[in-house]
Amino acid sequence: MNIPLLPTQQTQSMLIDIQDHHVIDILNIPTFKLNYDIIEKSNYIQLSVQATIQLDLACSKTLKPVPYEMDIDTEITFGDLDDCDFIYSKTININDILLGIIVSEKPYVIYHKDALEEPTSS
Repeated sequence: MNIPLLPTQQTQSMLIDIQDHHVIDILNIPTFKLNYDIIEKSNYIQLSVQATIQLDLACSKTLKPVPYEMDIDTEITFGDLDDCDFIYSKTININDILLGIIVSEKPYVIYHKDALEEPTSS
């Protein structure tokens, strides 16, 4: 979903639906509510995002679904400065940015409660 990168007067909310993510160990990302603010600074634009996301991740051992709750509360910067996260553009694909955050912050390894009962192959 594209949103304009224009300053907001107050916190905005929207529903985010990320379906076609092609991340093999994320089984499901249910629709979630995103709260965001866009603030114009002197040399860059700052996007602040907050959300609680209920993910279904694949167990690292059994591949069974494991529910996982993730809280996102971060700031992303757009501009021409070297320390900005992204180059400035008039619109941004918020789904792509959020998916990048989810992938970078989800656990690398997660186990289903039944994983300890499964025999391991030697």
